Parts: sequence; structure tokens; C-alpha cells
Amino acid sequence: MKIKTIIMLLVMVGAGMMLNGPALGGETNRAHLEAIVDNYIAACERKSAMLDSSSANIRRDAMLACLRATFCRTSKDALVDEMLASNVEPKPYKVRHFLNARFDEIVRINQLALK
Repeated sequence: MKIKTIIMLLVMVGAGMMLNGPALGGETNRAHLEAIVDNYIAACERKSAMLDSSSANIRRDAMLACLRATFCRTSKDALVDEMLASNVEPKPYKVRHFLNARFDEIVRINQLALK
């Protein structure tokens, strides 16, 4: 009987902590997202260093990486606000997916505007 009571209390405490976690960590969540975006920008800048490659494909990818880094750097605050509003978890793969989708959306809109 005591073991069941202890397990039930631990489950209740764990559930309470999970419910209070997002409410307490609003600024922490923003800081994590900003750090992940900074790492994404740094990775794009490292990739953009290959603009002098002899391969046309690598040069194209380096140019896109340069554009992605510029896009993220100039609109970092707005992107983080969008991620917070969309409840994007501060995990690198989810943030990269969000940033790539936003960049592709902007490129597609600009391509349509040029036609």
C-alpha cells in the first residue's frame, strides 16, 4: 500500500512539474531558440566560405547558405517571435526545419513577384 501511495505521489509531482515547465521557462525558451538560430547562422556562414570552389553545385549551395545566413541574421527577432507563437520546441532539428521553410517561402514569394 505504501509503495502505491509513493508512486502515485511521484507521478503527481512529475505531472505538476511538466505543466509548470513551459510557464516558468518563457525567457529560457526564447534564449534557447536564439542560441539555436545563432548556431544555424554560424553553420551557414561556414558553408558560405566555399564560394571559391571549382564545383558549380558547391558554389550554388554556398550562395544559398550565404543568403540563408543573411535572412536569419536580419530578421532573427521576428523569426524567434514566430517560433514562440507557433510553439516550436527549442530543438535544433525543429528550428532548422522552421528556418528553412520560412526561407523557402520568402524565396518562392520573391520568385512569383518577379514573374
